[in-house]
Amino acid sequence: MTDDSGMKEPTDSVFGRAALVCFSVFALALVYAFVRYNVVRNVPYENIPLFVANKSISMTAVILIGMSFLLGHFARFFPKLFSYDKRMLKFTGVAGFFIAALHSLMSLVIFSPAYYPGLFSSNGRLNLAGESAMLFGIISLLLFSAISITSLKSVEKDMNPQQWRFIQRLGYFAYAMVLIHVAIIGWRGWWLPESWQYGLASISLISASFVLFVLVFRMVVMVLPKKP
Repeated sequence: MTDDSGMKEPTDSVFGRAALVCFSVFALALVYAFVRYNVVRNVPYENIPLFVANKSISMTAVILIGMSFLLGHFARFFPKLFSYDKRMLKFTGVAGFFIAALHSLMSLVIFSPAYYPGLFSSNGRLNLAGESAMLFGIISLLLFSAISITSLKSVEKDMNPQQWRFIQRLGYFAYAMVLIHVAIIGWRGWWLPESWQYGLASISLISASFVLFVLVFRMVVMVLPKKP
């Protein structure tokens, strides 16, 4: 991004804007999770630190990673509203990865039949849905790890440009794995009337819808002709 004089915006300023975006997304997700689960569905307040916060953290990660994919395309189609800055995309994407890693750690702490009964069999072991959800979650996290590492300048400069682009584009495949991971965990509840109290959709449905929008938008971009 450049200012009116054509000067490139300082990195500190870009980082500050990215940090503000990350905080804002998380704050909104946390408020939504609190209202939907603690206020509307009477989840005990003692479950806010991990169970409820983890839901908002997962949605924050999904949105930030999706934003890192979308911003460049939006700048192409709506140049007057969005400005392209590769650093902004990188900051939001890497932040999304670290928040996703935090989500993984928090999930491991509370991962039990008491919190996720739909993912466990009566004998206490993971059922097919549970094992599948974990598999796709692990795959996506590993792929995003590789993408984040290759986003570092010190790593990027030593890579072949084609190899670097290939790894970066794996992000869409990893994002599709996220969609499957989220859908397996939450799809049963999407159709239940009690899941729509006061019109508040589940966080898993919101996250899955956002991922689907990003992937569809990407496919649309691929078929549209590029500007000369």
